[in-house]
Amino acid sequence: MEWCRPEVRMIRLVSCITEQHNWLLLLVAVFVCAAGNLAGVFMLSRARQCVKAHRNLWVAVAGVVLGGTIWATHFIAMLSYNVPVSYQVLETGLSIVVAVVVSCLATFTFLYVPGRQGTVAAGILLGLAIATMHAIGLSAIGNSALIEDDAMTAVVAWILGGAFSVSAMLLLAGRMTSTRLGSAALLIVAAVCSHHLVSMSGLSVVPLYPDAAGALTFLDRVGIATGVCIVSSLLITTGVAALFFDRHLTDVKGLANATFEAIVLTRAGQIVHANERFAMLMANPIQDLRSLKFSDFLVERDGVRGVLQTPGGPLPVEIVEGVIEYQGRETSVYGLRDISERLETDRQLLHLASHDPLTGLLNRRAFNGLAEKALTRVREENSCLALLTLDLDFFKAVNDVHGHAVGDTVLQQVAEVLTSSFITDAIVGRIGGDEFSVVLPGHQTFDAQQAASIFVTRFRAVFGAHDKASSLGVSVGIATFPEHGDELEQLQNNADAALYRAKSLGKARTCAFDRFLDQQQRTRRRLEEELRGAVEAGELFLLYQPIVEPVSGNPLGYEALLRWRHPTYGTLSPVVFIEAAEESGSIVEIGRWVLEEACRHAASWDHPLFVAVNVSARQLSGADLVDHVTTALKTSGLPADRLELEVTETSLLADRTDIARCLEALTRIGAKLVMDDYGSGYSSISNLRRYPFTKMKIDRGYVATLEDDPVAEVVIDSALALGKSLGITVVIKGIETENQRSRLTEKAPDQMQGFLFGTPVAMGRQTSSSQAGRRDPEVPRPVLTLR
Repeated sequence: MEWCRPEVRMIRLVSCITEQHNWLLLLVAVFVCAAGNLAGVFMLSRARQCVKAHRNLWVAVAGVVLGGTIWATHFIAMLSYNVPVSYQVLETGLSIVVAVVVSCLATFTFLYVPGRQGTVAAGILLGLAIATMHAIGLSAIGNSALIEDDAMTAVVAWILGGAFSVSAMLLLAGRMTSTRLGSAALLIVAAVCSHHLVSMSGLSVVPLYPDAAGALTFLDRVGIATGVCIVSSLLITTGVAALFFDRHLTDVKGLANATFEAIVLTRAGQIVHANERFAMLMANPIQDLRSLKFSDFLVERDGVRGVLQTPGGPLPVEIVEGVIEYQGRETSVYGLRDISERLETDRQLLHLASHDPLTGLLNRRAFNGLAEKALTRVREENSCLALLTLDLDFFKAVNDVHGHAVGDTVLQQVAEVLTSSFITDAIVGRIGGDEFSVVLPGHQTFDAQQAASIFVTRFRAVFGAHDKASSLGVSVGIATFPEHGDELEQLQNNADAALYRAKSLGKARTCAFDRFLDQQQRTRRRLEEELRGAVEAGELFLLYQPIVEPVSGNPLGYEALLRWRHPTYGTLSPVVFIEAAEESGSIVEIGRWVLEEACRHAASWDHPLFVAVNVSARQLSGADLVDHVTTALKTSGLPADRLELEVTETSLLADRTDIARCLEALTRIGAKLVMDDYGSGYSSISNLRRYPFTKMKIDRGYVATLEDDPVAEVVIDSALALGKSLGITVVIKGIETENQRSRLTEKAPDQMQGFLFGTPVAMGRQTSSSQAGRRDPEVPRPVLTLR
């Protein structure tokens, strides 16, 4: 048949467009189709992006807009058809209902049926909406025209409409960019227009009443098309406006609710609106909060901070206030930020800055600050105050034996005893290490001693049965205001002086400050200060006492004895200042100078006699003694075997590992080691075995009591026997009479020393201590008297 040929169908399509339609109305239909589909596509994208609560609404709106656009395009295009026909209301109304319903099915399928199957099904449904609406729309003119349809053309129209619709949905299924949305809208326009034009090209419409009164004139068609355009435009505009305002208002509302701050809008002090954060804090919906006074919730306010009264309790907030235009009127807006965590963090930081992290007590800085305030207060009230300084005894032994973890636990337990032993307004702090301080307002000396006694009793109860710190003790020094000082620093110094006295009396004691103690302490501190510059000022010098062979009395060597030519007190013995030198640390510098000076003098003697130099405990435990000895020997040229280093047994009570290493290094240099004052204190045979001593000196106290105390002679005999058994030279010190010498010579000691053989004297012209380390070539040789 000629009609089935493709070229004939194309001619019919072109003829349908150019001759059977009014171009003006057809262009209007295309424009309405494009605008409506573009709006529908954007609404569908809005449905995909919005929250679930609004999603169904926007899916339905998109379906209504798409269906209404399909119907409006078809109706205007039918009005452009140059055939005098009339329209039945029922079929016309049914066509728009079908178009909207099926389009809604398509949009819901697109959004809720997952995968490509749902997308294709949505496109097919959209194509079905176009085809069904077109078929029902044609039936609306069935009473005024005879319609003959070509089945092949109808199938082609259905395929084209479905293909374009499926393509549009597939394009929308991807990332929704503006380009994709525009392209999808054009594909739907192509689906609607292609279905209408192809379908109409296959129709044969013969009016039943060409001149009937019901036939529409061109002006009628233009008027109806204009009305349809206006209605469809209003529908599209309303949808687009709703889309814009929903997006804008939703974004503003979401922004307000997304903030972590509570936001409240008030007018004349009454709440007109709030975000969900504020409603959550108040445990009430927003509508129940409107018209309530905002000041009823903000119970306290101080500048930018306040307290918000919530059902969960008072909540500290930071307040930011401003003025905005809301709903056309000036409105106050408040931003409320929860600062409870910040305040807690600030409190913790303040606590860490003012408290010792281990014990939780006040640190030195915070303690001094509170003590100053307490002192100011009692000074204004003309009251009194006591300052207690406490120091743990033998705490280092606990740390060394059991480790620092146990030591930390012990300090925490001490802190617990401290805080539970004193009055509630006592100020307790850890000053450093194992030292603590307590301020007791309203306490005089006697009251403070009683309070200290209560603490010491509890302390002994806790640590007396302690499995790892049973030897731990505590010493307490007390100073009171105004009796012992007006300023905090003075009270602290005096309490420290009292503490030092408590320790010097045997530790584990409580002592209050007194004026005599103050004078002693001042003198001691002055000596410590002046002693630091004694070497540089050239105030130190050496004397030498001979060590002789018992029978002949000939000198075998000399012991170097230190003296201080003090500018105020005259010549001072080490008995006066050596302890101060030990504690101040100046003993290291002094010891270095003594070594260099003694070696320099000994190197200038005519006979190769040894020189003995005393070494302090501080020097022995330091790291520089070996270097000092090496330097002194090298600078003076004295052979190492002529240098004897005298060490007291009390020096060996410190860290044995470090001492053993130091003594072994000195032995390797070639110096000889002497145990001084054997028997005067803690005497242990193991020290003679453990360390490389070549000589020991029996303490002078046994010689002094030889005639009165039979035990003294037993000790001397035992020491001599021990020395001979171990191959160690034994020296008896303190021989001052011929009777002592004759009696002890019978016991055959190796060497003797004492005033009987010579008092300490200068050996030639002395070099001042400020010239230490420089060799004087003009030093006279000593005159040695041989017996």
